[in-house]
Amino acid sequence: MFRILSFIFLLTAFTAANQFPLRPGHVAVVYNSAIPESRELAETYAQLRRIPARNLVGIKMPQQQDVDRTVYEQKIRDPLREEFTKRKWWTLAKDPNGIILPNQSTIRCLALMKGVPLRIRRAPLPPAEAEKKVQFGKNNEASVDSELSLLGVEGYPIGSAVPNRFFNKTISFVESPLQFMLLVGRIDAKNYETCTRMILDALDTEKEGLWGRTYIDFSRKVGAYKAGDDWLEGIVKRSQKAGLPVITDRNKDTFTTNYPMLDASLYFGWYTTNRNGPFLNPKMKFRKGAVAVHLHSLSAAQLINPAVNWSSALLDRGAAATLGNTWEPYLQMTHNFDIFHDRLLKGYSLIESAYMAINVLSWQGVVLGDPLYRPFINFEKPPQDLSKSKEYKAIRLAHLQWTNPTKLTPKLRGVADKLNSGTIYEGMGYGLLESKQYDAAFAFFQSARGNFTSKPDKLRQVLNQVEVLRRRGDPKKALLMLYEWRKRYQDLPEGKAIVGLINIMDPPPPPPTHPKKK
Repeated sequence: MFRILSFIFLLTAFTAANQFPLRPGHVAVVYNSAIPESRELAETYAQLRRIPARNLVGIKMPQQQDVDRTVYEQKIRDPLREEFTKRKWWTLAKDPNGIILPNQSTIRCLALMKGVPLRIRRAPLPPAEAEKKVQFGKNNEASVDSELSLLGVEGYPIGSAVPNRFFNKTISFVESPLQFMLLVGRIDAKNYETCTRMILDALDTEKEGLWGRTYIDFSRKVGAYKAGDDWLEGIVKRSQKAGLPVITDRNKDTFTTNYPMLDASLYFGWYTTNRNGPFLNPKMKFRKGAVAVHLHSLSAAQLINPAVNWSSALLDRGAAATLGNTWEPYLQMTHNFDIFHDRLLKGYSLIESAYMAINVLSWQGVVLGDPLYRPFINFEKPPQDLSKSKEYKAIRLAHLQWTNPTKLTPKLRGVADKLNSGTIYEGMGYGLLESKQYDAAFAFFQSARGNFTSKPDKLRQVLNQVEVLRRRGDPKKALLMLYEWRKRYQDLPEGKAIVGLINIMDPPPPPPTHPKKK
């Protein structure tokens, strides 16, 4: 295998990403001392990440997901403040405006364990706060995590969001002067087994790197909502430039039911309230270490039932990390997927990438997964061990070596021929599809179908070719192809994807109406 790919393994220089990352000593692990499993999870995480035992903080909290503002302050915020002061983790001082806040802190990140309440309930603001002019209503609901990012700051308004000064930055949080704020993430899911799996997957993936396909599901929304699709567009372009195979659904509807979303390492999509499409297939699983995010207002409103909302659903399908919202965040005040993706590829940790991607604090966002997880820690280095994920690494190596498409395409095609790689052919096909080279894309998907051995992968090439026909403006030919292949794949669970697409493109007539009996 090394001989096959050695001709593209010529790069030695690379740019070291994020030379001053968060370290284990920067993290305090917070758990609910009223729940033994919460403490056990905290101890496991600290041990695996080599976080000092002195950085574990157990606080007796309510054993429920939602708490009101008073309970949050008295049972979570205030005891945690006391621990920071007692352990001399910060020094507090007044700023020029007389606001008390940390001016030095040795702890820069909080890792909340399952068992720590998730949401602050919606309630009217106190009269003094209600009199102030706020942009987004007069309630005080929020995520516990986002409020804790301002743990040491006193007197900030709770009726609206607070600007995040770490937004869109390109330096490590350790290098930033933002001593007054904390980066807050949580390891939380439907059960403790899933939480432990998330930690282990993150650690394992960092050794090898995160390799696989990126799936992007556009919403085709217009007006103010177009920004969400613009974020996704940025991810597509960056992925293609970096040599990460990307598959896009640019139709108004989401990926259809049981769509064969195999080898998914990254997923970004929106809209819809609850999981659908590929995630209805119980056999669907992300690759180990996957980062998967679905944009929806209440994506993390609860984390117990994977059938409701999105964050829990994605973790249930094997993702190691995701982002979410506990209440309505408004599009402009949720995580910017484009920035998040960019920082991940640059080698930043999950928690830094997430906070670089959101412009507000004291709001609705949550970050789920190991905060220290760096899935692309060595992405800017040429891959050396080609024994695993060889096809994805070959694509990456080729893009590092040849930036000119006139050289890249024939070289990469040569590798695909030698490896009999449906994966490489498909990746090239989607690159051609995105650049509107429809005939060439159709041919590459045909080659991919011939080289894949699994039926779901072959089925996806049919769907890819149908997508070519749709984008080329030939829906009739696309439908004929779907009808032709429906019977061949009707015994596969993924065959529902063809049926679903047929129903979208050629909706069945409505059922007959019956006149009411007199």
